[in-house]
Amino acid sequence: MVNKFISLLLVVSILVVSSGCCSITRGNRQLVTITSEPTGAKVKMDGYKGTTPYSVSLDRSKDYVVEVSKEGYATEQRQITHSFSPMAIFGNIFFLLIGVIVDFATGSGYNLNPTSVDVGLEKAK
Repeated sequence: MVNKFISLLLVVSILVVSSGCCSITRGNRQLVTITSEPTGAKVKMDGYKGTTPYSVSLDRSKDYVVEVSKEGYATEQRQITHSFSPMAIFGNIFFLLIGVIVDFATGSGYNLNPTSVDVGLEKAK
């Protein structure tokens, strides 16, 4: 009987700990994909550079301005913003305040929006 109780307590403890905070389950970075029509456009944002289609892992706790340009086309800018993630609260029901503090201190308590940026470039005039 005691062994069953200890086994049940161990299983419940593991479930509680593993259900936890966003910093454990999601991390503080999020993959964002940037595409353009036409493809092959240059992408610049806060120290990141690439060519479309471009995927980058960004810090969840920051906002970004994406600049997409291609010779012969007008340069376009798009915003990627961070917002509060309800998972930071609901995922920490068992961890209470400690988990919430950790999630927002590490940046994992946020989501980036949008996660896919599609830019249609217009020919320059």
